[in-house]
Amino acid sequence: MFPNLQSKHKLAFASFTAAFVLFLSYLLLDDFLFGEEIRKELRAYVWVRLSVGFIFSGLLGILTYYLIGLGFKSLKSLSQLLQNWTQDVYEDSGETEREDELGELARHFRIALYQKKAKEENFSQEALNKRERELSDKIQIFFHKIRLHKIKNLDITVFPRTSDSSETDYANIIPTADGCFGILAGFPNHGAVESSMKARIEGMISLAQETTGMRGEDLLYKIDRSLRSTPISYLNLTLFYLETRNGEAGILQYQKLPALVHKNGKTTSLPISKQVFYDFRNSTRDVKKIQVKPGEFLVFLSDRLTEITSSAGVAPLLIQLQNWSSNREYKNSRELTLDFGRFLEMEAGKKGLSKAAILTVGRVRD
Repeated sequence: MFPNLQSKHKLAFASFTAAFVLFLSYLLLDDFLFGEEIRKELRAYVWVRLSVGFIFSGLLGILTYYLIGLGFKSLKSLSQLLQNWTQDVYEDSGETEREDELGELARHFRIALYQKKAKEENFSQEALNKRERELSDKIQIFFHKIRLHKIKNLDITVFPRTSDSSETDYANIIPTADGCFGILAGFPNHGAVESSMKARIEGMISLAQETTGMRGEDLLYKIDRSLRSTPISYLNLTLFYLETRNGEAGILQYQKLPALVHKNGKTTSLPISKQVFYDFRNSTRDVKKIQVKPGEFLVFLSDRLTEITSSAGVAPLLIQLQNWSSNREYKNSRELTLDFGRFLEMEAGKKGLSKAAILTVGRVRD
């Protein structure tokens, strides 16, 4: 039974035993230290002296138990922390350390333990984000390779033609039976899911490009129906078509920045979309139709521009862009796109410009 006792009980019992044995030793030695008369008087009070010694030894044992218990409480907390550290378990026992050296050591160790935990969590999250970013960038590199085809009586330009950043919106223009069809799609967030969705959209466009004899308006509705089959949140989307013969353009837009029309040295904006993100549940389509005359350019800008420029909001950015392009006549869509790109580079720098997407289409003068 004695070996199963805790150390603090053993030490308290040892303290009691040592004190009582010393007292008994004193009782035995006093016979040799005092004379016969005094020894006879002391022997009359031997049980009283034994009781006093027993009580004193008991009090000393209790005091030893109490003092050791205080230290053992801090040692127990420190032992628990060491066990948690070796087992990678980070749980707060709720016990408070005492204001002593062991308690201070336990507090410092607890702080170090949780700092280690926080550092490991941050490192794990950073590593996970880095791997996801690398994966999304690889997906972007794989599908974002735009090859434009010449379209009769239309002048088209897409920027950028290639991209290795998952933050860049997907933009493309393909020929149709009566003109062209264009798309601009992106997300405010960038990750593997968003890049995969853009890759899926690119697959739809590539398949549509191989389909001959389809009108632009019909293709717009077909792409819209296909997108609704895979709902994903926070998709900024612009779909449009332009007919070569009569210049009719239809625009279905879900983003902050409106479509722009540049004509006669002046850039004007079309009405802003009521919805910023694509609505997968709403079956009604608000397709705005306008007329694009020869010599006019229809421009679509990525919503990422509102995130990378210094302008606070859509309106200030549009005003600055309109002032920049005021009284400027562009010979072709490429010249217009490059000029808009120079303005955006001044606002956001080259790194910021890599996230932008610009889509320009114009009717060629007869």
